[in-house]
Amino acid sequence: MANSYLNSESKKLATWYFTVAATLFGAQLLFGLVAAIQYVVPSFLFEILDFSVARMLHINALVVWMVFAMFGSVYWLLPDETGIETVGIGFGKLLFFIFTAAVTVVVLVYIFVQVGSADEMSIWFIHEGREYIEAPRWADLGITVVALGFVANLFMTGMKGNRSGIVTVLMADMIAFAGLYLAGMFYTDNISVDQFWWWWVIHLWVEATWEVYVG
Repeated sequence: MANSYLNSESKKLATWYFTVAATLFGAQLLFGLVAAIQYVVPSFLFEILDFSVARMLHINALVVWMVFAMFGSVYWLLPDETGIETVGIGFGKLLFFIFTAAVTVVVLVYIFVQVGSADEMSIWFIHEGREYIEAPRWADLGITVVALGFVANLFMTGMKGNRSGIVTVLMADMIAFAGLYLAGMFYTDNISVDQFWWWWVIHLWVEATWEVYVG
């Protein structure tokens, strides 16, 4: 069965996700190195790239390359596990390009704009200033749409094809994958309350949901 789907569109899409994931992994290493140098030599890239921005890019690249890698892994596995081509593969390709373009824009804004006026415009278009989930609000909404579209592709394929145990677990875990990210959408002016919400995103979305997903 695996050989018959070796050249499937789903697997081709998976390689696109893997390529972006590898690129972002390289960016994570690069900005981590820059931040490490700045920590020891504070004047390194002074007034060009702030330490806080390098750190932000380093941490966020980690989260995003893992998402790309996981999406790619599912698209690679689905034809073999279900016995059919991924349902809605054209829509899946469209979401890939939207996701990649959005990530590219966010990174460029981080690098070339870096800071804002700490008002609603900054929250929506530069970054939210929240540790670990600094993405601007428009990107938050975009990630949610992409995740829900991916969940739809997975569920439609799982329901139409042979739903193996692996696919069933992925379908169940994807509900948490999409749902727990929404906890990070609750922005408040109170830092204690705000950190409560992003705590759920980091520790239950990344460290709990993803561990089941990857396993």
